[in-house]
Amino acid sequence: MVKDRTLILKIYVYLVFTVGVAVSFYVLTTYRDISLLGVVLFSILIFAADNLSAPLPKAGSVSVNFGISLASLIIFGPSTAIIVTFVSIFNIREFVKRVPYYKHLFNAGQYLISMGVASLVFKIIYNQNVSNFFDTKNIAYILAAAYIFFFLNTLLTAGAISINEGINFANVWIFNFAWLIPFHLFLAAMAIAISFLYKQYGEFTLLFTSLPLMIAQYTYLLRVKERQALLNSILQIVKIMEAKDKYTAGHSVRVAEYSEKVARQMKLNEYDIELLANLANLHDLGKIQVDLSVLNKPGSFNKADWEEVKKHPLVGYNIVKEITFLKSEASAILHHHERMDGKGYPDGIKGDEISLYSKILMVADSYDAMTTDRPYRLALTKQEAIDELNRNSGTQFDPKVCSIMVELLEGEQAV
Repeated sequence: MVKDRTLILKIYVYLVFTVGVAVSFYVLTTYRDISLLGVVLFSILIFAADNLSAPLPKAGSVSVNFGISLASLIIFGPSTAIIVTFVSIFNIREFVKRVPYYKHLFNAGQYLISMGVASLVFKIIYNQNVSNFFDTKNIAYILAAAYIFFFLNTLLTAGAISINEGINFANVWIFNFAWLIPFHLFLAAMAIAISFLYKQYGEFTLLFTSLPLMIAQYTYLLRVKERQALLNSILQIVKIMEAKDKYTAGHSVRVAEYSEKVARQMKLNEYDIELLANLANLHDLGKIQVDLSVLNKPGSFNKADWEEVKKHPLVGYNIVKEITFLKSEASAILHHHERMDGKGYPDGIKGDEISLYSKILMVADSYDAMTTDRPYRLALTKQEAIDELNRNSGTQFDPKVCSIMVELLEGEQAV
C-alpha cells in the first residue's frame, strides 16, 4: 500500500513539474517583454520572503512571497512574474536539510503552473490602458488572478500531501489552506499597494512596502518555532518520565498513534486530529507527580495507592490547560479515565458528559495498557485485548469509538 502511494506520488510530482515547465515556456515565448530591473529587484525580495516563511501544520509554508510575485505581474507582466516566481523555489533551509529532489521538482512545478495560469488570465482580462489605477474592474481582475494562483497552488499541494500520507484530500485542504483565504486577500491588497507606489514614485518605495511585511512574517515564524519548542520540551519531560518506568516506555506515543487512527476513521478534520494527537502524547503527563514506587508496585494497589494514581489526570490537566493552543480541549486529559457508566475518575461523569476526545483517549489508552506488560500482570494478546474492548463496550467505553478501534485492530490482524 505504501509502495503504491510512493509510486503514485512520484508520477504526480513529475507530471506537475512537466506541466509547470510547459506553461512557463509558453509564457516566456509568448510575452518577451522581460524587465531586467524588475527581475533583479523582485527576485531579491521574493528570495528573502520565502526563506523567512513559516511552516504549515502538515506541509508547505506560509509567506508574503505571492504578494511580491503578483506585484511584479501587475507592474511588468507575465514573463517577469514567471522568472520572479521561479526564484522563490530556492529555499536555503530546504537545501540545508537536504530535502529530497522530488520535493524541489514539485515546488517548482506547482508554483510555475499557478503563476503561469494566473498570469495568462491576468494578461487577457487586465486593461493596462485605463488611466485610473484603481479602476473597479481592474481591481476585480487582480483579485481573480490572485485567487486563481491560490486555488491552483493549494489544491496541487493538498493533492501531494493526500497521496503521500493517505489522508482525505478535502481534510488536508481545509486544515492547511482554507484559513489562508482571507490572508490571500491581504496579499492581493499588498500587491496592489506595492504596484501603485512603484509606478507613482519608483523602486525605492519597495523599502516601505515589502520589508515591513517580511519583518511581520519573520515574527510569525518565531511564534511558530516557539510553540513547537514548548511542545517538544513537554514531550521530552514525558519521555524522561517514561524512561524511568520500563513498563510504560513509549506508551504515550502509541496512544497518540491509536488515537489518530481512530479519529481519522471517524472523519474528524485535520485540525482536530492534530490537537488530539498532541493531547494523547501528554495524557499521562500528570504521572510526573505520582510516586514511582506506586506505579511500579507489583500486585494489586491498596486504597492509598489508588488515591495516589488517581491524581494524575488532574495534575496533567492543570499543566496542559496553561498551554494556549491546547487549552480548549485540555479536559480530555482530565477525563481520560472516566467511564460511560459513570464509575470512572476523577469526576465520575458519564455518557455524553464525556467529550469525544476523552472517549478516544480512553479506548486507545486502555488497549495499549492491556497489551503491555505491567508489574502486576503480563500483557494480553491482541485478540484477548479486543475481546476485553468488546466486553466493556457501552459500560467503560463509548460503543462507536470502541467499534472503530476493534475494526482497525482486526483489520491489522487480517493483513
